[in-house]
Amino acid sequence: MAFPDDILTAIRSVCPPCRVILYGEKRTLATDKLKAASFCVIVRDGADRQSLLTRLYLAVPAELPVQLTVYTQSEWRELTADPTSYAAWISRKGRVLYEQGA
Repeated sequence: MAFPDDILTAIRSVCPPCRVILYGEKRTLATDKLKAASFCVIVRDGADRQSLLTRLYLAVPAELPVQLTVYTQSEWRELTADPTSYAAWISRKGRVLYEQGA
């Protein structure tokens, strides 16, 4: 199973993200098998983040635990300007899986 790719496909089926970042992966020590992951989804300004988050969780395949964090573009810009914010940490540690127009 291509776990991150399956999640990315599910996210893109629910909304047109501006960017999707994989920022956390938990793996078993013995086999290095993926057992959980965290994704950040950045969407256009004006999106109803709470409704979108609910729809995303319902669309994501439930084979492994997944954490989703959603920011609008303006929230992302503002929060990543502060190096102590969680968004800035995600930006530094995460790996961009999808970027609109890239």
